[in-house]
Amino acid sequence: MDAMSRKDIRQPCNTCRCEILLVNGEQPDQSQQYQGVIENISKGGFRFVTSKRFELDDRIKAKIIFNDGRTQESIGRICYCNEDEKNGSYAYGFSVINGFIH
Repeated sequence: MDAMSRKDIRQPCNTCRCEILLVNGEQPDQSQQYQGVIENISKGGFRFVTSKRFELDDRIKAKIIFNDGRTQESIGRICYCNEDEKNGSYAYGFSVINGFIH
C-alpha cells in the first residue's frame, strides 16, 4: 500500500514511543522486547524501527506513549517489514486490529 491509497494519513511523531507488551499472546522473549520511538502514526497504525526481529502477521499488543504523557494499548499485527542491511535494523508497520489510535 502506498501513501496515496492510505485511508489515514500518517503524521510524524518522533517523540511518541511504544512498548511491546505481547507477541502472539505471550510475553515477548528477550529478542523481541522493545521500547522505542515511533516514526509516524495514524488512526490505523504506526511505523517503528528496531534491531529486534518480528515476523509478518505477528499479533502484537503495544502500549503507545504519546508526547503529552497519555498512553493507549492497541492490538495489531506486523503488516510490513523493510530491512536496512547497512544498519542492521528493521522498519515495521503496525496495523491496528482492535480499535483506532486516539
